[in-house]
Amino acid sequence: MKLGKTAQWILTLGILVALLVGVVTVYGRQRAAQSNLNSELTRVNQDFAKYTAQKGDLQGRLNKAQSDLSNLKKDFRQSTQSVEITGAIFEAADKSNVDITRITSSSPAKGGGGAGVYDVFTLTIEAKGGVVALLKFCGKLSETFPDSVIGTVRIGVSEAGGESTISVALTVYCYAGS
Repeated sequence: MKLGKTAQWILTLGILVALLVGVVTVYGRQRAAQSNLNSELTRVNQDFAKYTAQKGDLQGRLNKAQSDLSNLKKDFRQSTQSVEITGAIFEAADKSNVDITRITSSSPAKGGGGAGVYDVFTLTIEAKGGVVALLKFCGKLSETFPDSVIGTVRIGVSEAGGESTISVALTVYCYAGS
């Protein structure tokens, strides 16, 4: 079957119209997708600018936190030394059968020279117990802290057979590194 020229033109126009509708539809979808992508890109750029600004602030806060942490680690190390010293003093008191009534300590001072750096803790210890037990306690302090210096020792002897008291000034040296 052969089509006439008019039918061929109509068929050709129909095919062209169908193709044109398809192209317009695809083009419309592409434009919509491009519009969505452009709006998404704009939003992402705004987020990027916001997060970049926050990054500087957060970086500054991180640096400050790390500096604070470093300072706290130094203090913590000194605090643990003080706790260890106090624990050893209470242990010496238990072994000597005396009761600690008071311990005062200064903040650690730095000392040292060619042999290295050390922390110096100055403590005042007050305890009560029998005279022999108090003297034994003084000896235990010397054993426990062989590199320490016992400054002054005051013993108050009770006349009525009660408990005597002792006050010891103790300087403890703790190695802190070279």
